[in-house]
Amino acid sequence: MASDFIVPEFLEDCDADTIHARMMDELPNDIDKTEGGFPWDFTRPTALIAAELLQFYIPEAIKLMFPQWSSGSFLDYLAAGSQTKRKASTYAEAVLTLTGEPGTIVPGGTVFATEAKNDQPSIEFAAVESCILNEEGKGTVLVRALLDGKQSNVNAGAIVLMSEPVEGIQTVTNKEKATGGTEEESDDDLRERILEADASEETSYIGNNADYKRWAKAVDGIGDAIVIPEWNGPETVKIVCLDQNGEGANKTLLDAVYNYIMAPDNPADRLAPPNTILTVAAPDLVNISYSFTVTVADGFELSTVISGFKKQLESYYKIVADEGAVKYIKVHALLTGTPGVEDFTDLLINGSTDNIRIENDEYPYTENVEAKGAE
Repeated sequence: MASDFIVPEFLEDCDADTIHARMMDELPNDIDKTEGGFPWDFTRPTALIAAELLQFYIPEAIKLMFPQWSSGSFLDYLAAGSQTKRKASTYAEAVLTLTGEPGTIVPGGTVFATEAKNDQPSIEFAAVESCILNEEGKGTVLVRALLDGKQSNVNAGAIVLMSEPVEGIQTVTNKEKATGGTEEESDDDLRERILEADASEETSYIGNNADYKRWAKAVDGIGDAIVIPEWNGPETVKIVCLDQNGEGANKTLLDAVYNYIMAPDNPADRLAPPNTILTVAAPDLVNISYSFTVTVADGFELSTVISGFKKQLESYYKIVADEGAVKYIKVHALLTGTPGVEDFTDLLINGSTDNIRIENDEYPYTENVEAKGAE
């Protein structure tokens, strides 16, 4: 989140009335300076324009010069100066299970789809490679969404259609949820990575934990990463990765992280030190449900409070690996500070007030937030 901008002292007292009064003071004393007179009316527009320049345009220009307050394409320019860039959106993937006549060939590029329901359009996926049904008439094929973004992360059992039927195929389904579809990196997330890169510029050494974390988070679609050094002996490093939706990264994203850091096909581009044995894996997600009764402040909706609380949890989860637990007292503080929360009672985490232990290869995941308004 952008820091609060404090207007520099040299831009204080620059409103139109103050500027105009100074202009009138500079005129000779024998000139009529009363409001409505010709000198007053003639100089007033200049004071208004000067005030607009000093109170709006110059502060906005200053903001664009620093990552703490910049945004949009100007933030991209600052990212380039810090040897980073905004992460692009990514495409969801799923593994389809097919049944039909043995030996049936499903060519690469074959398009599958979800059903259109409740005014929601069908979402299409294309086969990444070809597939041949085995002697039992079964096969699997990896498919990738044709549209980027998280809207393609459809639930298990959602992909059941073929845009153009392939003779010999009888049923199609995805037994597990499609994952990996993420949105383009937000200004706030990019700003955080720029500041991290700038802070580590003088202290980073090739191959320390901060380096691996920064390298992993630079890959499109990756939201957070946990580094476990010497997890399987000397010179071994494990990076546990989540996507930008807070879910375990899929194989495509994990491979992208490995290839970015190790560059197996281009050794000159390798980031990791020599002899490093790198493992990149998804975490075991620890599902956590929260429940509470809340008094919602005027001007807020219960849904807004829940959304804000989930956002607070996402930020908190990034430091849980260092603490080894999702702590009740921390969650209590997060809910207290959530916009729209006037008061609350009966906060429970997985039905109790106990801390939730998180191991090195684990990561918390918000399965549900059940909140009801106080009567």
